Amino acid sequence: MSIIRQIIIAVKNEWPLKVISILLAIVLWGFVVTQELVHTDETLPIEAVNAPPGLVATVIQPPKINVKFEGRQQAMDKAKLTQTRVVADLSGRVLGEHSVILEIRNVPPGIRASVERQVVRVMLDARDSIQRSVTVEPIGKQAQGFRLEALAVDPKTITIQGASSELRTVARAIAVVDISGLTKTVQKEVAVELRDERNMPISGLQTQPDQVEVTVAIRSMATKTVPIAPQLSDPPAGYEVSSVQTSPSTVTITGEESAVEDVEYIRTVEISIGNLRGQGEFTLTLVFPEGIEDVGVGAATVTVTTQQAALPEASEEPAAEPGEGPAEPEPGLSPDSEETPEPAESGTGSGGSGEDNTAGG
Repeated sequence: MSIIRQIIIAVKNEWPLKVISILLAIVLWGFVVTQELVHTDETLPIEAVNAPPGLVATVIQPPKINVKFEGRQQAMDKAKLTQTRVVADLSGRVLGEHSVILEIRNVPPGIRASVERQVVRVMLDARDSIQRSVTVEPIGKQAQGFRLEALAVDPKTITIQGASSELRTVARAIAVVDISGLTKTVQKEVAVELRDERNMPISGLQTQPDQVEVTVAIRSMATKTVPIAPQLSDPPAGYEVSSVQTSPSTVTITGEESAVEDVEYIRTVEISIGNLRGQGEFTLTLVFPEGIEDVGVGAATVTVTTQQAALPEASEEPAAEPGEGPAEPEPGLSPDSEETPEPAESGTGSGGSGEDNTAGG
């Protein structure tokens, strides 16, 4: 009998039992795989619990710890490991520093958990409370054409509870409110933030209440577009300003209606051109009157050109018009002299003198 024929006969004999055996082998393999132990780590915070009345934990060192979890794959897939808690039980402790043994709680069924260290250092301080006024701190900018008129907070004072040593670091209680794009008065619930002298946040303290209501009063303002007027110093000696170009040439201002109406232009800070011979470009801030604000423009670029001043031309006497010349001099007078009397007659003239010159007779 050939080998192939023997294989066919072997397969046909009791084949249902052989199929079942194969299926059982597959199931067994899957069970073994799913029951294989797996490991994972999670970093969890250490919680101080059961502090005696009037005391609070101020220092837990270390504040977090690495937890190792071990279990079958199936159990690990279903477990919510982050619900596990690592606690330091402070029952019966007194004011001061203590070494506390850690406990692991809320470990999911079918899973083992362990920590890398068993003891932590905990400092207990007296619990106290203080009061602080709440300061509203706006961030952002209201919509163009609108002004932040007022900020109000309710309640104005809150109570802060915690360790007395930490309470001494509290300098301010801040309610930060965003006013970006506001066009009308609004009310917002805002969380209270505690800050120290360096304006750094303080955590670990409780506030009552933990939120305050902030009213942001917004009012519509008048707007107007006016030209920008560059202010120039004197040019160098012998030079004059030939052109001044400003970009942008106008600015939109906003403010109280009465104040806006009085503004005809916005000037720049003075441009010193005492050494400018030719062209120069200057970027200058704008000078706004009190109560006036700009809408989007706070500076302008001014291009100034100077050139040598033209020298004055020599003046010429205008030609006399016909009929307007000098009068003709009278006969016997020089054009440039006044009238003079005729000269006296000489004694040897034909008329003679009063003396008788006849001989003998």
